[in-house]
Amino acid sequence: MSCESCGMPMESAEDHAPGHPGSTWCRYCSNTDGTLQDFDERFERMVQWEVQRTGRPRPEAEEATRAYMRTMPAWRDHPRLMS
Repeated sequence: MSCESCGMPMESAEDHAPGHPGSTWCRYCSNTDGTLQDFDERFERMVQWEVQRTGRPRPEAEEATRAYMRTMPAWRDHPRLMS
């Protein structure tokens, strides 16, 4: 199973949202109560990860992150990602 927010593989209960081993969100995409982080927080963290991982300038990382998030079940219908 993979996180429906970021795509991270979730192979153990610890990979899932805290205290929710059946959650479709990973521990990185969820709040401490197991709920999904809001769009702005998740977008910012994913952009930062993209910059760190690829060395892309921030504007390119933002566009790459938007494109990726459009493919994820948690975000694909989010109004901020509509083209």
